[in-house]
Amino acid sequence: MPRRLLASALLALALALTGLLAVGHGQSLTGEYKIGVLEPLTGPLAFEGKRHLEGYEIMRDMINERGGVMGRKLVFAVGDATDPTAAASEANRLITREGVKILTGTYSSTLCGAASEAAARHNVIYWESSCVDPRFTRRGLKTVFRTEIDGTGFGWYNIEFVAKHLAPRFGLKPNQLKIAFLSEDSSYGQGVTEAARQRAKGEFGMQEVAAEYYAFASTNDFTPIIVKLKQLNPDVVHHIARGNDAVLFWRQSREQSFLFKALVHAGATGYGSPDFGKALGAEGNGPFALLEPGPGFRLEALRPEGQRLEREFRETVQKKTGSYPLGGHQLAAGGLWVLKVVLDQARTDELDKFRATVMAMDLPVGSLINGWGVKFAENGQNANERVQHYMLQWQGGQLVTVWPEEFSTLRAKWIPLGSWDQRK
Repeated sequence: MPRRLLASALLALALALTGLLAVGHGQSLTGEYKIGVLEPLTGPLAFEGKRHLEGYEIMRDMINERGGVMGRKLVFAVGDATDPTAAASEANRLITREGVKILTGTYSSTLCGAASEAAARHNVIYWESSCVDPRFTRRGLKTVFRTEIDGTGFGWYNIEFVAKHLAPRFGLKPNQLKIAFLSEDSSYGQGVTEAARQRAKGEFGMQEVAAEYYAFASTNDFTPIIVKLKQLNPDVVHHIARGNDAVLFWRQSREQSFLFKALVHAGATGYGSPDFGKALGAEGNGPFALLEPGPGFRLEALRPEGQRLEREFRETVQKKTGSYPLGGHQLAAGGLWVLKVVLDQARTDELDKFRATVMAMDLPVGSLINGWGVKFAENGQNANERVQHYMLQWQGGQLVTVWPEEFSTLRAKWIPLGSWDQRK
């Protein structure tokens, strides 16, 4: 091989190893590289927004210990995106006043659309790590990328779990299952629910007995819905909730002795939030939530490079927060790590070269934080099948990983759920 070609090949290999194998501790950094981070830090979404930002900060420090990005120290300019108007305004501020060429965030599907459109108007890269609105990558915006799964993927995974794990445990075929869909009415809830409804009926012939939407911010009584669902007697309640609505539905279902075999949710809100466990303790045992990996996750199921990253990330989060990494931590960290790998390979934030590098990436499941892989479509969406997700269940006041079983040392309990006083 000619020396120039050999040198180029060795350089490419070195960059890949720097990004994927997490080497480079103690490298000296030259200057700073600033990106904008948009999160809801005040208002009703602040708890999750702050967790998301904390995940970014922990991963930023890990990245800087490994030589930063493009040889520079990674720093943040942070904006408070309390609602879509504020998200757009703060995006504009970070671009025009802070001079950032890349924006990331925003945790919420209610915020990512406005923030990314503001970035697109300035031809600035928008790198989403959390929102799952299926419409996000369907707008033809060449500046927009998403590392997280979309709502269609959430719905797909939920029905996969219901059909292939729950149905056999119930002693039923998938087409014998009666399923009730309940969801808050934002783009997030609608996207997940409609994808799940389509697959449940179209692929497995499940019997849909109800599809109910509600406004999560103003709903304070589920009694009418619960009375209706009790009469319909579903096997599975597929409930996409946002926050207090999950706690309220669960409590009122208990009060009214509404029995069903399983409840399935997706995402780091509602049943996927630690706030559900804080509110209910052991009384919250039983619901399933599709999330990033929790306690019981088998590191050995990942590729060697993924194992090293995951182990150090968990240890760092434990040291800094005193707890296992939560969903918001993991989404932010996974997304920011992929951004580091792209920038280190592209060596630039110039859009065309950056985009070409993103489109060329092809990493199998198990390569990165959370066991993710990478393969972006032209619309900027990381492939749902590469963004491996896991079903967690509330057991003993915490969410633990139970499915796919090859990724976990723990197993699902209370299938079917049984009476309310037996879930201890």
